[in-house]
Amino acid sequence: MKTKKRLSMKIAAVVLILTMGLSTVSAYGAAVTKPTISARSAVVMDADNGKIVYSKNAHYKRDPVSTTKLLTALVALDHLELNDKVTVTKTAANTGGSTANLRTGEKMKVKDLLYAALLPSGNDAAVALAIGVSGSKSKFAKLMNKKAKELGCKESNFSNPHGWKASSHYSSAYDMALITKAAMENSAIKKACSTEIYRLAKTNKQKSRLVATTNYFVAKKKYPKLGVFAGKTGTWEWNNASLVSACEQKGKVMYAVVLRDTTSGRYESTNKILKYSYKKIGNDAA
Repeated sequence: MKTKKRLSMKIAAVVLILTMGLSTVSAYGAAVTKPTISARSAVVMDADNGKIVYSKNAHYKRDPVSTTKLLTALVALDHLELNDKVTVTKTAANTGGSTANLRTGEKMKVKDLLYAALLPSGNDAAVALAIGVSGSKSKFAKLMNKKAKELGCKESNFSNPHGWKASSHYSSAYDMALITKAAMENSAIKKACSTEIYRLAKTNKQKSRLVATTNYFVAKKKYPKLGVFAGKTGTWEWNNASLVSACEQKGKVMYAVVLRDTTSGRYESTNKILKYSYKKIGNDAA
């Protein structure tokens, strides 16, 4: 009986160790518990080497929604200069969803359209950039997919420049991390994604006006001590929201992506996975 009891105790101990191994990461005696988050997919990437520090369903195809605009910005700046002027077409001005209230025939600098697309998440500004580059949204989408492949994306297909939900428009958390990394390495995009409020220049159709970010991290309304300095939101509905973030702590930059989360939960999810990731690399370097 004693032998059986000892055997049972050993088995139980092994099971406990294995269970703990699934939820913790150990390094030199320290353990970091992997957090539970509301996002369906998420990833944290080390900015220095592209290595993945945290992952949850990172290769599942999801709706990137308006985080798409990071890729739109990258493609636009591959073909246009910041001081180039683009005329807003009727198609762009009539784009629905979140807008920057652009008007048909309005002539705007690419720089201003960039801020209009990335801060208030103006769908009209994103479409204006796309048409300014290619003449149509469909032609621009081909450039988006070409660029995505160049960045190493293998789980994505983009069919529009503003992130409108469609069966042919999808990405993964991992692919969006690759896109985020490239976007943050572009100084103009990084600066725009780090800005809370920006003044658009006067145009032939409108007076100078302010646009503000939709990102509570950049506006310092959520976890101001976390270290997030740039990012882009994406919202389709309250339970299908996304967020990409660039964070720096003690000189170490990481990129976080959460997809298919709630509008409020995306901030908590990002907070959790970034805290976990910084602790993890701290232990690994110990």
